[in-house]
Amino acid sequence: MEPNQQPEPESIEMTAGAERSIWSIMIGVFTAPSQAFSDFKSRPSFLIPLIVLIVLAGLAAGLTAQYGAMVQYEMLKDSTVLPPQALEQMRQDALETNPLYSALIATIPIVIVFMLTALLALFLGKVVYGGKAEFKSVWAVTLLGGLISMVGGLLRVPLILAKESALVSFGLAAFLPGRDFSSILFSFLFYLDAFAVWSIIVTGIGYGIIFGITRGKGMAISVITSVLFIVIMIALTCVGLGFAGVDITFV
Repeated sequence: MEPNQQPEPESIEMTAGAERSIWSIMIGVFTAPSQAFSDFKSRPSFLIPLIVLIVLAGLAAGLTAQYGAMVQYEMLKDSTVLPPQALEQMRQDALETNPLYSALIATIPIVIVFMLTALLALFLGKVVYGGKAEFKSVWAVTLLGGLISMVGGLLRVPLILAKESALVSFGLAAFLPGRDFSSILFSFLFYLDAFAVWSIIVTGIGYGIIFGITRGKGMAISVITSVLFIVIMIALTCVGLGFAGVDITFV
């Protein structure tokens, strides 16, 4: 190209398109979320973030399946309802977990939760806050923000393997040793660790941009949806443990 020659329009479009690729956007979610979501809004895509999220979640679940199953057994072993034979079978199953099967099973509820979160965010964004967005865009933002939590889960794997326990936390739950999911406070702090908080903030930025509303309203949507589903997960766990005859404590 000559010194004074202007670049062709096609060259400019190709360069801009390369800067807005979904891969660069996923990296930008961690490093510059405002710019990443602004770029994403012009060409939204949920398929690749969904695949990456499933791979990360499945990998973490597969590598730590045995320790997760042992946590469940440890909580239920003093049950006053379950027969000894069932508990022994649960212990054997925990020792003989299939990583691939565990990975596949773990990804199903994760995808469902992210989809339900996006539906609730869509309702709040459009009906409550008057924003405008399509479901696929909202779901994609939810998935992109969720990648942060999935990376956090993957970073927990070496610690879980080293401690031989799934009760490893990057949050305040680490200051409650000896607790498990029969403790409501431990459960809440476990789910709301540093990566979860980071994910909530980034997702809130994304909601604000994708709906065309203020950042504060986007944050409100992210906080409401995230905390609500954490509360639901804790409630379901408490109900299940209660039916199994396990004592539930607040602390």
